[in-house]
Amino acid sequence: LTLLFGLASINTLTVISVTRYIKGCHPERGHCISNSSMSVALVLIWVAAFFWSAAPLLGWGSYTDRMYGTCEIDWAKANFSTIYKSYIISIFICCFFLPVTVMVFSYVSIINTVKLSHALTGLGDPTDRQRRIERDVTRVSIVICTAFIIAWSPYAVISIWSAYGHSVPNLTSILASLFAKSASFYNPIIYFGMSSKFRKDIFILFHC
Repeated sequence: LTLLFGLASINTLTVISVTRYIKGCHPERGHCISNSSMSVALVLIWVAAFFWSAAPLLGWGSYTDRMYGTCEIDWAKANFSTIYKSYIISIFICCFFLPVTVMVFSYVSIINTVKLSHALTGLGDPTDRQRRIERDVTRVSIVICTAFIIAWSPYAVISIWSAYGHSVPNLTSILASLFAKSASFYNPIIYFGMSSKFRKDIFILFHC
């Protein structure tokens, strides 16, 4: 369940970055973002998360009990089995490296598009509103990418490290797991604190 919800969180952040990229960099394709396409995206988010979290239960990969009351992927078995190693490498690429690449590309493209837009429209003399929009978009994009990488990089690194036969202290493993799980906690806070549109939508949703 921990892996399932963690992967669902990663997939959700990736889809959010793609939708922001389409709306920010290719507004002419904004019609592609509809209720039906978002429903399909949500289904795919959970199908992918379920596939990767259920694979060890079906023999591709393995779970192991941890001393602090939970379980996680058994990285050490990669030393003894090509099947387990293939699962660990595959989940690292598909569930960490590719999402990070997509998010970084999306947000860097958004930042560049905003800068180019104000350079073309403001002719080197942007208005206060343009400066504020550029600053807000840039700030939110950088914080989201940075927070994601900070949260999941330690866990990904020690996972690959242990998969290749190196021992990882229990405290290091615990801290890395906590960092990774914290992503689900602070991402909503980032959006709520830094996006006025997100706050307005929340207030409308709860009739505030």
